[in-house]
Amino acid sequence: MMKPDLTYVRPFFLGMVCVLVLMPCLNATALDGNSQSFIETFERTLSETKESASSVRQRLGLRRVIRDAEQQLEERDAPHEKYQLLEFLFRARQQLLGLDDDPEYRQALLETCRELVKAPDEFAELRLEADLLISQVELAKKGGGEEARATALLSFAERYLNTPASARALRLMVVMALEFGDEPLINDLQEMIDRNVAADPEMIAFQREMLGGDVFAAPFAGTFKRSDGKTVRYPMDGLGRSLLLVFWSKEDGGVEYVRRFAAASLERKDEMEGRLEIISFNLDDLPDAGESIFREAGAGWQVLHLPGGREHPVYKAYARSDPRNVRVSPTGQAALIMTGSGRERVRIDGTPDCARMLGSAIGRSWTQPRYVGQLSSLMAGDFLVIDPEGGIDPERPPELKALANGAVVPPLKGDASFVPAETLIAIQESFVAPPMRYRLDYAQQGEHYLRAVKLCRDAIGKYPDAPDLWVVRNRLIVALMGLWKTDADLSRFEEAVVEAKAAIADGIPEGCRIIAELCLAREALREPDANTDDLIDAFVAERGGKKATGPVLAAACLLALDVADRSRFDDYRRRVLENHAGHPQMWAFTTFLLDRYHRYWLYQVPWSAGRTYRYRENYFTTRGQPDEVLRHLEVELQTLGGESWQLPRDASGMWTAILFAAPWAKDGAPSPIRTLNSLIEYSEDRPGGDMQVVLAVLSDDRDRVQALIGNEPPGCPIVLVPDGVQNPLVQQLGILSEDQNFNQVLLQPDGRIAATVSGLMDNNRGSKVILNVIEHYDEMAISKLIAQDKLEAARARIITLAPHFDPDALDERGRKLKKPIYSASHLRARARVFAACGELDLALVDAEEVVGQLLSLAGSMSKRFEELDEAEALRDSILEQIKDNEI
Repeated sequence: MMKPDLTYVRPFFLGMVCVLVLMPCLNATALDGNSQSFIETFERTLSETKESASSVRQRLGLRRVIRDAEQQLEERDAPHEKYQLLEFLFRARQQLLGLDDDPEYRQALLETCRELVKAPDEFAELRLEADLLISQVELAKKGGGEEARATALLSFAERYLNTPASARALRLMVVMALEFGDEPLINDLQEMIDRNVAADPEMIAFQREMLGGDVFAAPFAGTFKRSDGKTVRYPMDGLGRSLLLVFWSKEDGGVEYVRRFAAASLERKDEMEGRLEIISFNLDDLPDAGESIFREAGAGWQVLHLPGGREHPVYKAYARSDPRNVRVSPTGQAALIMTGSGRERVRIDGTPDCARMLGSAIGRSWTQPRYVGQLSSLMAGDFLVIDPEGGIDPERPPELKALANGAVVPPLKGDASFVPAETLIAIQESFVAPPMRYRLDYAQQGEHYLRAVKLCRDAIGKYPDAPDLWVVRNRLIVALMGLWKTDADLSRFEEAVVEAKAAIADGIPEGCRIIAELCLAREALREPDANTDDLIDAFVAERGGKKATGPVLAAACLLALDVADRSRFDDYRRRVLENHAGHPQMWAFTTFLLDRYHRYWLYQVPWSAGRTYRYRENYFTTRGQPDEVLRHLEVELQTLGGESWQLPRDASGMWTAILFAAPWAKDGAPSPIRTLNSLIEYSEDRPGGDMQVVLAVLSDDRDRVQALIGNEPPGCPIVLVPDGVQNPLVQQLGILSEDQNFNQVLLQPDGRIAATVSGLMDNNRGSKVILNVIEHYDEMAISKLIAQDKLEAARARIITLAPHFDPDALDERGRKLKKPIYSASHLRARARVFAACGELDLALVDAEEVVGQLLSLAGSMSKRFEELDEAEALRDSILEQIKDNEI
């Protein structure tokens, strides 16, 4: 029989050998007694064969061990034995082929690969390299180019997600992408790493070794023993405040380093409380982890053991040199240098300037009180017990309202056996609703939570048999978790666990026990060997699965953040937004999920050195994509003149930009007039009069607002929002920090909310969002007309929005006109219209201008982004059309 021609395989065998040599050896799957015995025998024989001096002896030895392994394979049926033997044969045949590039050996290797890739996911680590080789051979047969190769490698990595070989598969793909010099592929793989295995310390260390030149974010994750013997788990125990991790040893001046840090932290103690926590990792395996050194210096840091010191995976992933401090954001992201160790601030005498380091850390956006205040409140679960309508209805507490989803839930019909209404009301007053909750300082947060704890415990002691005691216990659990978050006090979480168990034992109505169950799920996730994936998935599956309520899915989001599981967080986030965004009890959490500022900083590296990072923040927070869920807004307000103003009625058929502002004064909230005028000017320049601007003042004091407006009112309607920040509309729209910045809302012509911008972003960025979203919709509308073959309508629309510029055009005085500056959205739309109409030269000019704009932005950001790739693809497609026409 003629042997098959496998010459096309040869380059890939050589290439794969080079790549796989760079990766750690893999043969870690555990076997039972008999299986382990014969595999160990084969391994010894294989190792002895490799050490043979003669290549002839090596080939003979390899053929012998292959023959023996094949015989064992025929006699073994158990899957774990079969696939271990196949993986051994795969490596042995690789070695043989390396000594003798015989087509028969190549064919035998491929046949072994085809059998090995049939292994189920539990044996993914055994089949990985064989699967990769087969994939590359198939790609070579198809003759795919760079794009096909990148697609194949991404597809390969995706196949191994959620398997034991996930991290290894991604590392292999990164090595290959680096070998090919494929930067877009490297970026795609990094995104996949971030979503799936970002917290793997080996993956973090791998990225720092292999990818150079930048700072990147990685979750700080791990379970550690404190000096008092208790166990802490990150990111769970750090979420809601920034961390500064200090890695040090008694060697190389480490003791002096931490003493300086301790002294500096004591000077800034008041500023740091509730915002920034310092955590010590000693590298010397000291019995007390170095606690005595800090106590002598007066510092009350958490002191954690790091067994093995510099050999510990956490040290290798996050520190890599010492003494060293690593900053971690309130969302658990650590700032890491990909290559090298970086530099720390030093004083004139060369010693570390710890005071400046702390001052810099406290001054960053991710340590600002309102930002960390909102995060700690959300992580504690405040939103689960707060009613956006204010106060508490004893017959329909928020937990019952959250179950409604449009249906009527029977109220609690209280009698003398129930907890008195005045007691429940007093307890509820301890929980401050957004946005004022986020403005409480550290001391005020603690006071409110402590008051709730006392009132709840008093009520439990006084009414131990009340049928609605679960309402009290829920608030006690949330208050204790709030103290755990604000004070970094693990004992408070332990108290919450005790109360959660008591609450479940006492009995809670179905669906209202989510607060206690969230607390207990967190306790389960803290176990060092916990299968976090299964625990979180089971948490949702056991509470409704696809029909789970909003609070269940919100709790699942928090659990995913607790263990740095970005993939699950994104999945449950999507489900919240798809099914529960409009529910009043979910407003606080929904607005957090949709907030552009939070979306950016949730996984962002806590680093802001230089303009590069400001450019990135500006671009990614102001892009024209609308909110992911288009909510309806129904409200009736009054104008400054006392007339009724209703939504959606008074927004029908027009883009409506609403600017929410607090009553302004010289020494108080800023005046909205300047920002308002810029929006009005833009709306007046819009062709067709399809946009209106409205000023909504968070006040019902008509005289005061009139006095602020004065005799020169802006050219737009002015409406009043009664009760100011106490109005439920504030929670529904996520209005925050209105006393510092304006909150903006954009309604589509059909009345749905297209975009919301909270006061966490400055006013210029907020207005830019409004403009960018409108122009994004312009582009979408024109693309739709092109798809419907309505080219004349598409052309008319885009020329109205972005008239074509004639470079030879002159003004009335004979001077050349200045070229107008159009957005990338309008230029892309115009390029597509010209291309569809066959005016390829004009289309190319616009496409090139878009690429130029975005390339300049990418240079400023030091980062490529998806919009640039799409712009280059559009330009290239137009060039291809021009080329085809020339032929």
